[in-house]
Formats: sequence, structure tokens, C-alpha cells
Amino acid sequence: MRGLISGAGLVVAASLLGLVIACYDFVTPGTGIDHSGGVELIIISTTLMLGAAAAVALMGSGLQAGILIFLIVLDIAGTGTAAWFLESWLMMAAMALAALGLILRTGARRAAS
Repeated sequence: MRGLISGAGLVVAASLLGLVIACYDFVTPGTGIDHSGGVELIIISTTLMLGAAAAVALMGSGLQAGILIFLIVLDIAGTGTAAWFLESWLMMAAMALAALGLILRTGARRAAS
């Protein structure tokens, strides 16, 4: 359970926050990006990030966790870029929070070694 309190837990929280923001952007006409394919893509990518981050938080370390972390990095970069093009500033903030969580997780792992 210790993994959920670390940087991996922050990635889980940020991806859940990103999913909520994307769902809000999808259904709210005032955002200007409602019912667009870009927001649908972000909903899918944040859902995948949530699952991968939860798996990493529970796994801890190992080859599978390393592969998932690499995929999370790609997901953060892609989702952040999509949020930039969609001008969803809250989504970009959520991805910055996820990136911070990965940095904290990596720093904690290196300090423990």
C-alpha cells in the first residue's frame, strides 16, 4: 500500500483528475471542444494512464513496471500535446502534475538504492 502514497499515487490522482476534466470538456458545450474526437482520444488515453499508473503503484518495481512507466511517459507527452492543441489548460495542468509524480517516483527509487 506504500506505493499509493508515493509519486505513483500522484500519477494515479492526476490521471483520474485528467479523466474527469476530459469528460467535463466532452459534455459541456461552453468549452468549445465538446463532442470532438480529440477529447474522446484524451478520455481513452487518461483511462489507460489510470490503469497503468495503478498497476505500477501496486507492482513497485521490475521489468513490467519499467515498461508501464515508459508507456506512461509517452501517454503524458501525447495527452499534454493533445490538450495544448485543444486549448484545455486544466488538462495540461493535470498532465504536468502526472509528470511531477513520475519525477518524484523516480527520485524516490534512486534515493532508496
